[in-house]
Amino acid sequence: MSGSSASVWQPSTGTVYRATLDALAEYGPRRVGVTHIARRARCNRSYLYRHWSSTQALIRDATLAELRHVLDVARDVPGPLPPSHCLAPRVVVRAARLVREHPVVRTMAVTDPELTHAAVLRPTTVWHTAAWSWLCRHVTAHLPLGAAQDVATLAVLTTALPYALTPPPDSPDRSGPAAERASIDDRLGASLHLCLGLSAACPDCRSEDVR
Repeated sequence: MSGSSASVWQPSTGTVYRATLDALAEYGPRRVGVTHIARRARCNRSYLYRHWSSTQALIRDATLAELRHVLDVARDVPGPLPPSHCLAPRVVVRAARLVREHPVVRTMAVTDPELTHAAVLRPTTVWHTAAWSWLCRHVTAHLPLGAAQDVATLAVLTTALPYALTPPPDSPDRSGPAAERASIDDRLGASLHLCLGLSAACPDCRSEDVR
């Protein structure tokens, strides 16, 4: 007896996540279905349902993994590095740009902007937990644990979120014009300095270094 089911190619988790993100970028979170994902992952729907209880569960896992990856990449700030006290705003600005220019975020900003913002702002979501933990570890870790750190972390999150989840309108290409990108980064950088008790007019945090 031939085990035909065993011979069927089974994609890796990374392949399924990539397929999910590609489908989200094309259809948006409310229209994407398991068939769209299965086709891109080159597997059947039953394979996906064996590993994820629903399309929503798969979307949650794929987008959470991608958010963590983007935040990790954001920490690799290209040199020359700013003074240590300015590194935290620089990292957040870079993270906001990477999120803002992500294909999935660009689609969701058009199709479901309220859903996107709520996913990160609502404290009970996995995306909020991931973003909050990252900020506490890499941006506000110098502050005392408790109220001081919580207030600063919330200020940074709510300040950066509109810049991260609202791509510039009418961009001629995916990344947007360089001058427009630099202006967005500079505005966010100045606001983040204030959130962290630093001078907003900081010559060491120009956008040309936030690539």
